[in-house]
Amino acid sequence: MTEETFHNKKILILDDDRYMAGILRSILEIFNIGHISLTASTDEAIKSLQNRTFDCVFVDNLISADNGMKLVEYVRKSQDDQKRKIPIILCTAFTGLRSILTARDTGVTEVLAKPISPDQVMNKLSNALFNPRPFILCDVYTGPDRRRRINRDGDVKEKRRTEEIILEDTEELPLPPQETTS
Repeated sequence: MTEETFHNKKILILDDDRYMAGILRSILEIFNIGHISLTASTDEAIKSLQNRTFDCVFVDNLISADNGMKLVEYVRKSQDDQKRKIPIILCTAFTGLRSILTARDTGVTEVLAKPISPDQVMNKLSNALFNPRPFILCDVYTGPDRRRRINRDGDVKEKRRTEEIILEDTEELPLPPQETTS
């Protein structure tokens, strides 16, 4: 990726911690992002989205009662197709399975674990902007396809879940004893 890749991109950051928002902004400035808007509350972020278009949104899983998932739900339920499909990157220190599954099922495009690094931000942003997954719009879910897998080489590949049991990094399993007939 070159700096020119990001120069026309518009990014919205929702984070109630000015220090963390500043760090993320500084990292994005290194990538020569064209326009970066900071908001400290979900209501401010919604107003920004109503008045401008953005190429990507970084959302913090806010500590306050005003949770960042509220913004994800707002975007994914939007009647505006372009707004509904905006990539959303969740920045969070809560990386437990339940938190990740909730974020995924709410429609988050990528999850960026804190503490963040420039490499991680570049990887997630590039993936969200330039390697988008198919977008799903149905009664029970709206957002990027959730069926992403990463193979051993680190390549991302899409696949459907199968009924097969896949054994990785294991020796052959012993066969069950066979019945003998007399």
